[in-house]
Amino acid sequence: ACAARDITVSNIRNYATNTVPEHTFALVLALRRSLLEYRDSVRAGRWSSSAQFCYFDHPIRDLAGSVLGIIGDGALGRAVADIGRAFGMRVLFSSYKGVSGMGPLYTPFEDVLRMSDVITLHAPLTPATRNMIAAHEFALMDRRPLLINTARGGLVDEVALGEALRNGLIAGAGFDVTTVEPPPDDHPLVRLTDLPNFILTPHVAWASREAIQSLADQLVANIEACWSGRPKNVVGPPVA
Repeated sequence: ACAARDITVSNIRNYATNTVPEHTFALVLALRRSLLEYRDSVRAGRWSSSAQFCYFDHPIRDLAGSVLGIIGDGALGRAVADIGRAFGMRVLFSSYKGVSGMGPLYTPFEDVLRMSDVITLHAPLTPATRNMIAAHEFALMDRRPLLINTARGGLVDEVALGEALRNGLIAGAGFDVTTVEPPPDDHPLVRLTDLPNFILTPHVAWASREAIQSLADQLVANIEACWSGRPKNVVGPPVA
């Protein structure tokens, strides 16, 4: 039990700090540069029939010089910010929705929605954050940003997301989470997978081969420590 506790509570969080930001930017880059649309068009024979060495059927946008809005200022949000800066993006950390006076390191929530070219969510799901992005918030997104959610299903109103995508309020979305996992065939996000500017992955942002191997190694080490009488991260009895 102590070995399993160490894995599920502590180490998954540590490994996610590396893998989730990479998955976040995999979604950003695929959408920002229309990679799936170009792949599908090549597969359909568009390049072979083109009279030129290349074609520009789908939008291609750089990250350098664009604005990255991050909602969630924990380890994952900070790691995403580091990658964004490496791409030459301007990073804005959002203040908590409905909270003011958080200091100069934070930009008001609604300003982040208005100013960002990419918005990425790294917040926990709580009563305060449930559906924090809904129809009202989509209407504020003046720059038609990409919306990325590798955090928790429920942070975004999924029906409102579909309406925003179909009505052009945002340029695209990449999600690794849904409110129900696995989602049924009639789930609102599953019904969006026919759209070229929407990517849905099955909650695998944390699950790189390296992360899974590290978890397995840690599990073995924890079992060996328990077996030898030297358990790690022991939780003691409550203090009277």
